Amino acid sequence: SSGINAEYGGLKLQDMWLFVALLLLPFSAARPPLRFKSGKFRIAQFTDLHYGENEFTPWGPIQDKNSDHVMHSVLTAEQPDFVLFTGDSLTGNNIHSNSTAYWKYVLSPCLDSNTPWAHVFGNHDDLAEKHGERETLMKYDMTFNLSHSALGNSTIPGVSNYFIPIYQENSDEVGALIYNLDTGGGNIPVLLTEIHLMWLLQTYTKNVQVYGDVPSILSFHIPTMDFQRLYQQGNCVGSLNNTIDELDNKNLFTLIKQWLPNVKLVTTGHYHENDFCCPSKGQLFCQGRHSGYGGYSSVARGSRIVQFATEKLETWIRMEDKTTRDYIYVPY
Repeated sequence: SSGINAEYGGLKLQDMWLFVALLLLPFSAARPPLRFKSGKFRIAQFTDLHYGENEFTPWGPIQDKNSDHVMHSVLTAEQPDFVLFTGDSLTGNNIHSNSTAYWKYVLSPCLDSNTPWAHVFGNHDDLAEKHGERETLMKYDMTFNLSHSALGNSTIPGVSNYFIPIYQENSDEVGALIYNLDTGGGNIPVLLTEIHLMWLLQTYTKNVQVYGDVPSILSFHIPTMDFQRLYQQGNCVGSLNNTIDELDNKNLFTLIKQWLPNVKLVTTGHYHENDFCCPSKGQLFCQGRHSGYGGYSSVARGSRIVQFATEKLETWIRMEDKTTRDYIYVPY
């Protein structure tokens, strides 16, 4: 909330403001707006569902049905206010011409339960032979009244770079924010560029001016290698079974730690057998629980639950069998 100047990542921050005209502040057009209920707002994160992994074999549709069961089980147990899909909802490289049909299949538990959602793209979603482009799928997603997804500005790589406001129960005051980034992969390179980070910093700063210091979370699909370095320092809950080695951008971690103090939790996906959450000076850096039966994995499926509560941000894992584990929180 203080004035931002000096340098970040070797770039003078005052130079970054030249991008303001280009990097508009896309946010989800809430219909109706998301709101706290009784002082809380609960999110279920579903990641790496991998629907459509092999539609021409008996086991492919069975996988999808099992993934459907995971989501219905979590939604029944948690009754969340919102679902955040954090990438690889589809295995697009195994889907030929019916990506939108599979996309609607992914959404069916939310549609059945009348639960609003938003999507962040992973590295497998956009690989279908026809009609599977990121922009096509996002525009299709946005046709649903429960969708809070948004197309990010075209000057930023990827499409799922946007934020979502959450309003107080009985007023037009914003009480929390969700920021989303597109880490690429699939038909675009895996990347997290300085343009992404400039957009995130500028949007965060603008939102502090408009909404004040409200608690926030950040989601994207592929975690950076800093997540593993933090896990190796200890004090984490959950497990790291897959090496995090694909995306190395130290500037993101620096940005979050030094310039985004209202971001109380960062959550990711991609590495199917990781589900840890690590505290670091008042912020949490997490991996979601593998939610789908598509994709590699030897772990039981489930969902990371994130809750904005009074005076604290809390998170835990809800398993498919409806048990819970690995509760952790940070105060605001």
